Amino acid sequence: MSAVQSRLVIRLFATFVWFTVLAGQFWRNLGGWWGFGAIAVIVVIGSVIGLSTQRHNARRRATANAATATATATATATATRLNAAPANASAVSSHADTEASVPVHADGAAAVSTTAAPTPAQDDTPTDRDIARGNTYQAALAPALNWRKFPKTITAFLLLATLSIAWSYYPGASALGITLQLITTLAALFLAVTLTWPELLRTLAGALRWVLALSLVFELFVAVVIRNPVLPFFVDYGNAKVPDAFYWSQGLLLAGGPIEGIVANRNLLGFIALTAIIVFIVQLRARLVKRGAGLVWLGLAVGMLLLTRSATVTVSLVAVVAALLFALWARRLHDQHRRPLYLVAAASVLAVAAALALFSSQLFGLLGRSEDLTGRFDIWASVTNLAQERPVFGWGWVSYWVPWVEPFNDLAVRKGVTYLQAHNAWLDVWLQLGIVGVILFAALVFSTLWRAWFLAVDRPRLGIEDTEPFAVSALLPLLLLAALIAQSVAESRLLIESGWVILIVLAVVTKRQQHAPRPMP
Repeated sequence: MSAVQSRLVIRLFATFVWFTVLAGQFWRNLGGWWGFGAIAVIVVIGSVIGLSTQRHNARRRATANAATATATATATATATRLNAAPANASAVSSHADTEASVPVHADGAAAVSTTAAPTPAQDDTPTDRDIARGNTYQAALAPALNWRKFPKTITAFLLLATLSIAWSYYPGASALGITLQLITTLAALFLAVTLTWPELLRTLAGALRWVLALSLVFELFVAVVIRNPVLPFFVDYGNAKVPDAFYWSQGLLLAGGPIEGIVANRNLLGFIALTAIIVFIVQLRARLVKRGAGLVWLGLAVGMLLLTRSATVTVSLVAVVAALLFALWARRLHDQHRRPLYLVAAASVLAVAAALALFSSQLFGLLGRSEDLTGRFDIWASVTNLAQERPVFGWGWVSYWVPWVEPFNDLAVRKGVTYLQAHNAWLDVWLQLGIVGVILFAALVFSTLWRAWFLAVDRPRLGIEDTEPFAVSALLPLLLLAALIAQSVAESRLLIESGWVILIVLAVVTKRQQHAPRPMP
């Protein structure tokens, strides 16, 4: 298989991986847990093959470069010795007859000229710009991840989660949760290691388009053809009354929403739409897509966001806009003159916190939410009380709650629905891994945010001077992290599926960019 074909296969599989982590509920509603398990096996096998191939290519490339360097050094040394020979011959013959020495010297010079060192083989090692621009052949030669520069916070958090089996209240569920967490991490590493930055943008955008388009078609079909709420295919509730939260779609598209799309959750669909808005705008501004098509997809993403009517996503949108404004402001300032910006940012955070404390009911009303945030306060209280029983190391990692074991079987029940998350990622980590887990998780999130901030606001330093223009796509990690962190206050999705994958991908990519800067579109 040629390099171009190989990159095409990798990009197609990467798009499939992105789609799966974004719309895992689609596979579960369509084929049940067994069907989703089959999809997960495909993702695992493909990710392992992709990572192994990338590592093999990197080793083969390193061997070839070493051989080329050795051959070049040998040829250079040989040429130096041969060129030095005529000079020595000329010095010895200076005492001889000049007329006799001239032809001898000329012949010798001619001999040296014809036996000059061979031209070294052309070095086609990928340059920074080749790789950053996503050239298909050069991208195939991109080096594998340097594990010594791998984010240590990822390793520390996963190690703590794995060790928590030893003190877990539910060791079997913990083993299952950790296995799923490691599988999700493996998929994230495949995306971060095997793809160049433009390919990451391209495959993520492709998966987002598929989710949005299929969601629109699905909701339109339910609203126009079925005209009734639709349940997942693999569940049979009989004649029992089914809570609204269990439906795949309520079929409210023509009524103006809210809609759930193929992911069966309006908050999740809204966040996917917000992610799409960020990615599509970056692609348009970086001129990575045609303007007309880009605007159409951007319009669809905005429309889907509005139709979800998600208050959680509205808060995330505000956080993204704030992060963008501060980043653009920082780009206009020298790195030593940003203290006023940081003071304003800190004051803004304090002002938002004060507003929430003093005017929470009014703000929740503006967002269309009850004073208890649709039951979240009760869930948070239950989780907090349970976490306080094991505050240091927690009850054991399980990721997404499993409803068949205590204490999750009745920890968060509302209107007949057993919720399987704390609706706050930080409380979830505290419950499962204690204060130690919260510290490691915060280190992972905010170290990634730190790198993403300076990647966004500093000029690329690809040489001695930092004269390179700002890259539009360098803003993407910061904006995505701002959205994820804002969402983590009301949802625990930062710990599972697409939230965890995006976090790990950004942690690895920003770390590599920090140690080996490469141009970005």
